[in-house]
Amino acid sequence: MNCSVCPEKIVSKYKCPKCRIPYCSLACWKNHKAEDCVPEVKPPAVVNDKQSNLYYFPTEDTVPLEKLQLLEQNQELKNILCNRHLRDMLVAIDKSVNPAAAMQQAMLEPIFVEFTDECLKIVEPAEESSQ
Repeated sequence: MNCSVCPEKIVSKYKCPKCRIPYCSLACWKNHKAEDCVPEVKPPAVVNDKQSNLYYFPTEDTVPLEKLQLLEQNQELKNILCNRHLRDMLVAIDKSVNPAAAMQQAMLEPIFVEFTDECLKIVEPAEESSQ
């Protein structure tokens, strides 16, 4: 990902904390901040409601907070996350200008597929068939 501020298009190492555009240096960040930083408008993520813990804008794909909290308790997931290559991929996806494309590319890596499968087992456990 290249710097969106300077004309040299140097590979960026950072993202603006307000608008998330990539930049390569302190000078570029100061220039960007002074001239054209438009903060990303994000709705509040969660209502702190003790009874329901609802999201502000839930969709059919919204995962309940209780299920998300199960992720941090899962030992198998913790073991998978010990893999440095996987953690680097997750950081790259998070920093990507196009996270969907970055995730699609990561799905070609067996360790990423193992990670996503384990997450899905926790968040969307397969329904047991009765025999």
